[in-house]
Amino acid sequence: GPQLEESVLASLGAEVTSIVAPVSACMALTVCLVRTLYLGRTDLSTAPTSIATAIYHESASDDTGTKVTGALLNALVFVAAITIMTFIMFLLFKYNCTKCLYGYMAFSSFTLLFFMGGYFVQAILEKLQVPFDALSFIFLLFNSAVVGTISMWTAWTPFVLKQAYLVLVAVVIAVLFTRIPAWTTWFLLGALVIYDLCAVLLPGGPLKALVELAVERNEAIPALVYESRLAPQQEPDPRQSQSLIEGGEREQRRGQGAQVPPREEMMRREEEAGQGTPVPSSASDTVSPGVSPEEEERAGAEGTERGETSQSEPLLDKQSSSSAQPSQAPPGQIVEEAEFELPDSIKLGLGDFIFYSVLVGQASLYDMTTVYVCYLAIMAGLGATLILLAIYQKALPALPISITLGVVFYFMTRFFLDPTVVPLSVTLLFL
Repeated sequence: GPQLEESVLASLGAEVTSIVAPVSACMALTVCLVRTLYLGRTDLSTAPTSIATAIYHESASDDTGTKVTGALLNALVFVAAITIMTFIMFLLFKYNCTKCLYGYMAFSSFTLLFFMGGYFVQAILEKLQVPFDALSFIFLLFNSAVVGTISMWTAWTPFVLKQAYLVLVAVVIAVLFTRIPAWTTWFLLGALVIYDLCAVLLPGGPLKALVELAVERNEAIPALVYESRLAPQQEPDPRQSQSLIEGGEREQRRGQGAQVPPREEMMRREEEAGQGTPVPSSASDTVSPGVSPEEEERAGAEGTERGETSQSEPLLDKQSSSSAQPSQAPPGQIVEEAEFELPDSIKLGLGDFIFYSVLVGQASLYDMTTVYVCYLAIMAGLGATLILLAIYQKALPALPISITLGVVFYFMTRFFLDPTVVPLSVTLLFL
């Protein structure tokens, strides 16, 4: 009982850590870059026009009503563009145009790493006043972008390298999105929460249809998706394989005309076996010397039971090698363990990394207390999402709970907690 529950909790903890660690690293890098490059600047509202600011470009002189209306229009246009692109991606994937998708994704990854990554690296070097020459910078940047593109879109590169570059791409995009004006950012996050719910959960949603098609075909979705770890491949049981081989040999000999020994011959062989002379009657029926038929039958029954149990062992191996066997554990515990079992490898879309980081990046432009609160809120939401994933065992949107909690706690901290706690802290320091 307690041992089984401990193994389940340990497995869940390992799975949660495997996805929380990269998300935390992505948000930490984003906060560091945003505070290094953007903190104290007043020209962020003049960021380059993108799809997120296609309709309205916020200005400090605009009144609140204009900002709200413009930010809402920007958010609607952004979500509409994402929806259209997702449906196009679904159609290309459905009609087996995956080479076009992979080619476009690889080209986009390279240009993002080379141009935008190079822009941010150059800005950091200039900020830190580190000397560098153009030829070496371009050479190293080009090689890094090529290696990153290959690692993200091929299967023969180290898995850790792929994970690192996925986090790096998410950081670059998140820092870029932090330049979007504040009003547009908040409306954009709210619109993405609604979109994520509809696209993943509603029948006919683009993401739901894409995931179902990928599962039906048993193919990977051509998208930037972070996997917590490589899913272990289930290897065949050697005992089961040996029994299949021996069974095949018996069937082959029967097909070639091998005769079954008559009753007298079978009795003679049993008598000789009882005297200690091993006489095999077939390739798989061997009798150990000095073993009675009753003991042999009992041992064979135990071996069959072990063979049946071994087929279900991989379900428990990924939780704990010391877990109780299914035949030894009460049925209630087996059901409870199955209900709270996470997948072999948790997959999280890179968009979730990006918008988690955008939220804490916006918070870092205010103060670090807000960053800490938003981080804890996002982690709480991600943990709740993983618990729901373990219960429902199907694809779930990762943005709604985390982003909702993050936005709520951002405004509570900025407008209620900070005005109360900071003056008290400052006053206490002077006492």
